[in-house]
Amino acid sequence: MVSNPTTVSYRLFASGYCTAHDWIVDPKNGRGKALFYAVWLLIDHPRHGLYVFDTGYSPRFLEATRHFPDKFYGWATPAFIQKEETAMAQLAQAGIKPSDLSGMIISHFHADHVAGMLDFPKIPVICHSAAMEQVLSVKGFGAVRHGIVKTLIPTDLRERARVITEDSVVADKALMQNLDGPSSLQFQDLFGDGSVELAQLPGHARGQLGIRIHTADHTLFFATDAAWRKSTLEAGILPSPTVKLFFDDWAAYKTTFSALRNYQQVFPMHRLLFTHCPETLNYITSFHP
Repeated sequence: MVSNPTTVSYRLFASGYCTAHDWIVDPKNGRGKALFYAVWLLIDHPRHGLYVFDTGYSPRFLEATRHFPDKFYGWATPAFIQKEETAMAQLAQAGIKPSDLSGMIISHFHADHVAGMLDFPKIPVICHSAAMEQVLSVKGFGAVRHGIVKTLIPTDLRERARVITEDSVVADKALMQNLDGPSSLQFQDLFGDGSVELAQLPGHARGQLGIRIHTADHTLFFATDAAWRKSTLEAGILPSPTVKLFFDDWAAYKTTFSALRNYQQVFPMHRLLFTHCPETLNYITSFHP
């Protein structure tokens, strides 16, 4: 990591949510239904401009899942989203047009993270190469099994994509030097100035990325769906084995999970957040439950 990184800022938003059984998240203590808010970020870099990281839900998801085979996705995780909650609508309230964005970073192509992509045409898309190849190749029930709704994906994705590959990242030396075992996380310096880094978080989805942002007063590590709840990560409680049906790689997920637990020990002052964790909502100033 570069010392004295360029100062950037960010803001968190939520665009809709879905519901699922809480025991899937916490098989030891879960009860009833859990709400999975679709959180995304707006990043403001002083030289490179504005980027969104994921997009959350949009009403397009509701339309797409009226039809087979995507209807099974809607049954499994019923979603709720209003037009005024979409990423495009919330950015418009802040005076930001889609054309004002320098790019879009996609953590992975599950529908709750990309349902708003079509509202942002033409701008560059940063994603992992493995994630892009999967989303472009899967079809039908195979796509649904991997959490992908094909009609939500831009048809020109390959032309717009700037891909992150396995060879373009480096291990975090602080983790490697301080801890033994499965402690190494892989990061790429996105802008070459140490301000924003993309982390490889395999397991939950093919080519899943997280993002680490160094602001003037703190460091955020937004680890997307590498865990669904910070409290279960801290307690070492893995999701229900049921998730193996739709996770990309269960063994890789457990390794990433362990690495994040170690990360907390090495960097306790970093703000470690996850897309669907209730604690994350505390950092959304416009959120009113």
